[in-house]
Order: sequence, then structure tokens, then C-alpha cells
Amino acid sequence: MTPHPPIPNRFIFVWDDNFLPYTAYLAIRAVAQRAEPESITLLKTPELDGVPNFERLRREIPCLVPININLPAWLEESQLPCQQELLAANDFLKAGNYYASVSDLLRALYLYLHGGIYLDTDTLTLRPFTPLLGQGGFLAEEHILVDSKTWLENSPLRYFRTSPLTLARKVCSEASWGVPAFQAISPLYRRAVHNATMGFRARHPLMRDALTRMSNRFHLVPKRRPILGPDALQDLIVENQYEELAILPPQHFSPLGPTMTYQYFHHRSPKALTSLERRIVGDDTYAIHWSNNGTLAKAVPKNDAELLNLSRSQLFSSMAARAVFPGGVPYSE
Repeated sequence: MTPHPPIPNRFIFVWDDNFLPYTAYLAIRAVAQRAEPESITLLKTPELDGVPNFERLRREIPCLVPININLPAWLEESQLPCQQELLAANDFLKAGNYYASVSDLLRALYLYLHGGIYLDTDTLTLRPFTPLLGQGGFLAEEHILVDSKTWLENSPLRYFRTSPLTLARKVCSEASWGVPAFQAISPLYRRAVHNATMGFRARHPLMRDALTRMSNRFHLVPKRRPILGPDALQDLIVENQYEELAILPPQHFSPLGPTMTYQYFHHRSPKALTSLERRIVGDDTYAIHWSNNGTLAKAVPKNDAELLNLSRSQLFSSMAARAVFPGGVPYSE
């Protein structure tokens, strides 16, 4: 068997909007600072040109490669038989404002064409991904309540399991003792792959199959938002054997699953921050996916000054300040 090529140490982000939040700036800058990338590609709209946080990235990151989104040209380059269906999917999703699903399509297509490591903009990179690059592809798991299999079964009995687990996770996300408590009960939750952090060589068959799946399931997005992203990947790795694929445990990218990521944003003493970070982040944690769902309820920093201020009492800002600005946050009161 001919060895497959490695995953290129190129990072990919998607931002299909005319603004760029400070947390997205931190996500991209953390890769440049911590992951030793060959390049960082930002798939963007032309309207992002001139936006302050984007222009700051251009000044600070020499290896940043901004590329305006061109779905028709990329589909033609892919030579996939479902090109017209995917164009229709893009129109349908944009008309319904399902931009997260548009991003699902764009990230899979760009990875299929070029390979690399895709990261959501609600991630914070902590170390190089070098040990993962020898794979043909990798996906990461997280602890969730309803995976694709559970949703497809549509059994009313599932609520006897998910309802108490929803409540337990909610309590753990808010309590000071919540992280060790959730770690103790996490085996009760589903472990399922997601597409917020993933890496593939170019033309990997899983990305091809994911795009084909998207082309005939996009009309179901109003019923189930993750159906084109995590669900498609979860179904495909059960249905097929992908020899060039590593499935990574939650600790690598999602040591705290959805909802539990509120623990990154609570206020604590410096001693408590250190203790909590040691409990969550291990030597095998490459990045944290902090899940921007419910961001309005989270005290996310909006500029350098807020990052510096919050870094004294908030775990996310403390880690971000060290990951992005090892010499110190460039702000003085």
C-alpha cells in the first residue's frame, strides 16, 4: 500500500460576515503564536477588508492568507458530481440564515481541495499539532446529549435519559465545584465527533462523502441544525471504514463539552484559576473549543484592555493572554 501524504501544517478558518469579533482575532493569532503554521488561510467575504480586527491580523501575521469565498469556482475545481446540488444547498441555507451550515459546506470543500487543519473561531490553540500531522485525517470527540444516532431513532424514551443529564450539566456549568463533578459523570453522555476542529489531507474520502451527504440532506437543516456538520460525520464513520482516520478523545480539543464551557468564563481567584486549568488542560490538549453558543451570557473580552482586566479572574482570558501575547498584553492602564 502506498503511504498517504501527511496532513499539511496549514490552518483554515471561515468567516462569512462583514465584521470580525475580538475573540476570532484571538483564535487566529493563537495559531500563529503557538502552532508554528506554514500558513493560516482565512476564507472571508470582500466586505471584511478594512475591518479593524482583520486589518490587525494582516499586520501582525505574515503567514496569513486571506481568500475571498468563491464557492462556484471551488466546486468546479472539485469535479464532484453533486456540484449543482451543493450550489442549491448554499442558496437554500443563506436564504434561511443558516450560516453555520454554510460554513459546514465551505470548510469541508476547502479541506477536500487543499487539505490542512480547520478550526472554528471559538477555539484557542495551546500547542503545535505536529503529532497529529502523520495521519491522513483526524476528528475529535466531545461529550454531548443527542448525537445523530439518538436523533434518528426519535424515541420518546430518550428524554428519560437526556432530561436529567441536561439538568446535571447545567448545574455543573454554573457551580464552583462543577468541573470535577462533570468529569465524574461524563461517561453518561454520548461521545461523538464534531467538525469544529479537524484535519485532513487533500482529497480525503471522508470529506468527499461528507459533501455528497450535504448535497441531499440540506433541506433538513431547519429540523436539525447539526445535520450537515457533526451529524454527517458521525453517520459516515459508522457506515464506512476510513483507514486513514484517527478519532481523538475529548481531552485533545473539547475537555469541556457544550454548556460546560461556561466554566471558562466565570470569575475566580488567581489560585482557583491555576487549579482549574490544571484539571482541564493536559499535555495532550492541543486547543480548547469554548463554544460561542450563548456568547451574550458570557463575559468575553472585546479588546486588549478587557482581555488584560479579565485575565486576572477568568480562565479563558488568562489562557488567551498567555497564548496570544507571551510578552504581555499590549495595553497599559
